[in-house]
Amino acid sequence: MTPNGATPVGAALAEEAAFEKPVSRGEPILEVRDLVKHFPLTRGVVFKKQVGAVKAVDGVSFDLMQGETLGIVGESGCGKSTLAKVLMNLEPATAGSVRYKGEEISHLTGSALKAVRRNIQMVFQDPYTSLNPRMTVGDIIGEPYEIHPEVAPKGDRRKAVQDLLDVVGLNPEYINRYPHQFSGG
Repeated sequence: MTPNGATPVGAALAEEAAFEKPVSRGEPILEVRDLVKHFPLTRGVVFKKQVGAVKAVDGVSFDLMQGETLGIVGESGCGKSTLAKVLMNLEPATAGSVRYKGEEISHLTGSALKAVRRNIQMVFQDPYTSLNPRMTVGDIIGEPYEIHPEVAPKGDRRKAVQDLLDVVGLNPEYINRYPHQFSGG
């Protein structure tokens, strides 16, 4: 039982439902405050002692409003990928706050984290390093349905992938093409 009397399963379902609530255009969907990620530098083999830290992300704050797109730009090694990993909770933050639809997400695990990850995505610029050249576009786009089968049951996946291709302006018949068969633009 949780402090409010709910079972752990019930509490997890309630937390998941909070991430599904709609956000109006002009309201922040993602709020990041003073986000920090430092990697410790240690010395010693048996008795490790921290002698410093690499400051990969140091005090990042921003709001992303409903309907907006955010691009993170910077020179190589400046912390773009680390920031994305901390936002997705793939790396724990050293300090700071990440709120999605008004809910703090940096502490989430299990099904609640999975619910948030259904709605947040990292898209890297270089398709040749981001996309598996041995997989078709249909396999790549359909891969999240393997992780989240409740969104599209196995028999509906091909149609769901073709619908997504259509939504982004690609011919649904391109489902069997490979990434290198598309233009870089």
